[in-house]
Amino acid sequence: MESKVDKTPNNPSRKATARVKNPLPPPTFCRYCESPVTVEKNSAIYGRDYGDWPWIYLCTNSSCRAYIGMHPFTAIPLGTMADQKLRDARKHCKPVFNQIWQSGKMTRTRAYQWLAEKMGIPAGECHFGWFTVEQCQMAKQICEEVA
Repeated sequence: MESKVDKTPNNPSRKATARVKNPLPPPTFCRYCESPVTVEKNSAIYGRDYGDWPWIYLCTNSSCRAYIGMHPFTAIPLGTMADQKLRDARKHCKPVFNQIWQSGKMTRTRAYQWLAEKMGIPAGECHFGWFTVEQCQMAKQICEEVA
């Protein structure tokens, strides 16, 4: 049996890794400044570790500082590298989406399928952590019409 205590991004849980559908490859270079990306603890951003899995991919350029978290107990990124503008866009659009499925209007899975259809993207690519600023704005507008 695997122990989560000994797990790191260099020694991820096979079970947790297998649970992630549509995994993105780990980033090696920043999408904004093309600097190398390293694995760090999220204390590099927040000043202290947060969560049970405090690992992130972080741009090494101190003036860029784009980053993305990891799925718990894996080395799989939660989405694409994000700068402050993109993190803000993602943070402001997802709550509007969550209102739709949390209200019971549709299941969470159906809500993602519905949003993907409205946005004209495959359901497997409908992840807020994968969205660009423009896609976040589009998703928010679509969701506000039914929320």
